[in-house]
Amino acid sequence: MHNLLRFIKINHFLLLFLTIESFSIFLLIYNNNFQSNKFLEVATQCAGTFYNYTSTLKDYVSLKEVNELLIKENAKLSSLIDNKSEMNNEIEKNYKYRYISAKVIKNSINNRNNYITINKGIRHGLKKGMGVITQNGVIGIIHSISKNYSIVLSMLHKDFRLGIRIKKNNHNGLLSWNGFKYRFANINNLPVHIPIKKGDTIVTNGYSTVFPENINIGNILNFKENKSNNYWDVSVSLFEDFNQLNYVYVVYSKGSSEQVILEESVYER
Repeated sequence: MHNLLRFIKINHFLLLFLTIESFSIFLLIYNNNFQSNKFLEVATQCAGTFYNYTSTLKDYVSLKEVNELLIKENAKLSSLIDNKSEMNNEIEKNYKYRYISAKVIKNSINNRNNYITINKGIRHGLKKGMGVITQNGVIGIIHSISKNYSIVLSMLHKDFRLGIRIKKNNHNGLLSWNGFKYRFANINNLPVHIPIKKGDTIVTNGYSTVFPENINIGNILNFKENKSNNYWDVSVSLFEDFNQLNYVYVVYSKGSSEQVILEESVYER
């Protein structure tokens, strides 16, 4: 303690200067959109580079698991190729979308607001607002981006909302995360007159310009009536295990910009 106080006494002018300089930089970034965006871009790039190195080391240690994942993906592709009619129907249905693969290099699941870092960015054709999925379901939306990396707003985030429908009867709802267990989400706006049961499959409803229709999300785990508003409180068991994310697909929608501009011209009047 004595040495610390002595160090502060000797260098108090320098410490005061650094404190004031840091506070000035904070105010500059906080109060100016251009500087704030540039800082976020640089921070994303630096963090992405660091996490990419650590992810590469982990990949080397877990080559067996990666190979097993690739084998499963190849098996699914082979099944689609064998079933040509099914493949043609899927292509026709989702013609306006294409998918860019990316690797998860950082992921969080234990916070109230969780984010995911992937190793693709602007130079790979990615943009803010693009959807991110896996073969098991929806993952999130790109929140910020740099040249080579992107940070994804995870579905495990208090601000994330996803338009869904019940696959068996086409009733629509809104899915969100309650902030507790990473394998479960909630739907709170389905009226009680809608027939539902445990095990019903939940998929994307296709109203969004971000995600294609019929992307699997999960199954209804349980539900109960909310007496105060006559809606179901529905708990959904997610198909994707967010604690084991490895590779993801970024969704590029060819017509999303045109649709958004048209809708804004009408709905915001």
